[in-house]
Amino acid sequence: MINIKLLLLFSFILMAGVYYIFLSQKEIFEIVKAEYILISINIVFMAVFLFFKNRLKDSEILEFLKDTNHVSLKSTLLFFLVFQAVDFYYENGFFGMISQWFMYWLFAILALLVTNNINYYKNYKHYNHTKTSS
Repeated sequence: MINIKLLLLFSFILMAGVYYIFLSQKEIFEIVKAEYILISINIVFMAVFLFFKNRLKDSEILEFLKDTNHVSLKSTLLFFLVFQAVDFYYENGFFGMISQWFMYWLFAILALLVTNNINYYKNYKHYNHTKTSS
């Protein structure tokens, strides 16, 4: 099992390195610009995450969703390889394939934020309910 946050950090560093080697700055900017909707959604979910984190800063965080911070490295690599093969075929080769990496990375960040927001929301409801019950 590997920590999702470490996997995302490592994948971002690797992705940035590959982009820097194979793509021009203009192409990298176009890839990032094309994902403005996903970036905006991630910003909104990050704001929600920070709101709950701030509200629950003095509370013990209960894990309502089990094991959301770790994934199997084997299944992650298999998932990655399948998508790379599909992208290589449908996105016209290597450059089309690597242009999809940023979108996948944003979706992974979004999945992490959604699961954390659900857990924080359940904690917020739990502690809010116990305060009003007392």
